[in-house]
Amino acid sequence: MGFGLLVAGFILLVNPVIMFPIFGDILPDAVGFFLIAAGLTKLSSFIGKISEARDGFMKLAFAEMGKFVAMLALVRASGSAKPLIALVAGIIEAMLFIPAVLNLFEGLSFAGLWYGGSAVYAKKTVTRGKKTREIEIAAALKRYIIFFYFFRIAATLIPELSELQMYDYLGTVDRRAFDMVYFKPMFYILFSAAVLGFGIVYIVRIVRFFRSLRADRPFMTALEDKYRRDVVPKTNYFIAKRMKLVLALFSFAAVTSLILPLDNINVLVGAISSGFLIAAAVLLFRYEKTALWVIVTGAVRCALSVVNLILQIRYFEDYSSDAVLRVTEAYNRYYRLAMTEVIEYLFALASVLFFAVALMKAVKAHLEMMGIQTDNAMYSKRNRDLETYNTVGGKLLLMSVLAIVHYAVACSYRYLLVDFSLVLVLTTAVTIVYAAYAVYSMRVIDTLLYDKEIELM
Repeated sequence: MGFGLLVAGFILLVNPVIMFPIFGDILPDAVGFFLIAAGLTKLSSFIGKISEARDGFMKLAFAEMGKFVAMLALVRASGSAKPLIALVAGIIEAMLFIPAVLNLFEGLSFAGLWYGGSAVYAKKTVTRGKKTREIEIAAALKRYIIFFYFFRIAATLIPELSELQMYDYLGTVDRRAFDMVYFKPMFYILFSAAVLGFGIVYIVRIVRFFRSLRADRPFMTALEDKYRRDVVPKTNYFIAKRMKLVLALFSFAAVTSLILPLDNINVLVGAISSGFLIAAAVLLFRYEKTALWVIVTGAVRCALSVVNLILQIRYFEDYSSDAVLRVTEAYNRYYRLAMTEVIEYLFALASVLFFAVALMKAVKAHLEMMGIQTDNAMYSKRNRDLETYNTVGGKLLLMSVLAIVHYAVACSYRYLLVDFSLVLVLTTAVTIVYAAYAVYSMRVIDTLLYDKEIELM
């Protein structure tokens, strides 16, 4: 029932996180959260709280991807940016992690009650001093998981607070004063060792608990029978779940298409947006083969974005954007960079338009098999499907127009940057409008078509 993936995902959360660009998170937490969500997929199809937990862990996975991108940005950021990112990321993680874990154990408790699972309610005797009492293993594990994750967040944040030390240079200077930043490597070592120490206990307790659940054969047999009997025959349910993920991935692709420059270098590399789009197209390809064009154009865009990142770093290490007005070499290099970015954005636009076409075709095919299949005097499936199809078509058409405007402005970004200092405000505003409407459109499609199929479960 996916408990193996669930355990593997939790284990991947053990590694300490250091706010150091690229190498600070050796095993990205997003991988762990995706594995947890994958492990909960089967149970989430017939247990509501498990479904809520899975959604929470999916949100955490995407939040961790955003955190990883922010850590990449630290290459060009000042030291004071590290504690800010650590604090914001820690708050977001805590707000998502607690309800996800609570829902997970509440769902397991319901499953144990409904499907005869005795291991879920197993207890152990604890003696402290002269007092002896029984506690539920699941409840104790839930508390320890939350404690460990909070400690891990704190262990990431506390060493970075040394960056915030401020000095007052008025008056005399005391030679005994010292800079806390010098002790940061020691903080990293101490807190990493503490995280790993608590992490060993965390791993042992998680493995023991879920191994006991898997060893409860009547419980596992009841869950497997329920899934095989009531869920597997529901073809439309699996289509709806897959398409919900497609729509979510495209929404992330639109949001991450923002130009986010630090020292004139776009740290939100185009490969991130196209990566989401390619993932969505791979899932969509099962239902619509034209999604292959999205994969091809998206892959080309990924390669071009890496090339452009290298060109940006090399250029802005030597020149500023207005150096093109004075230096011939800067002029040649800058406009070569601008042209390659235009080519990149054209491929990005092509991939978005191909995706809109593929999604429209997939929606048309799914309309025929989903929803109420009978006609009567009060309800016409044909008319209802036509109405939905026209609504979806209108949303995707306007979204495509906004995508064209967005990438047209992106193409002009480098050219306008030389003479127009507010060009970033313009591009950001246009991107926000495009991304907001793209997210809204995906939500409308989800509500009109796929949400209803899942509700039928």
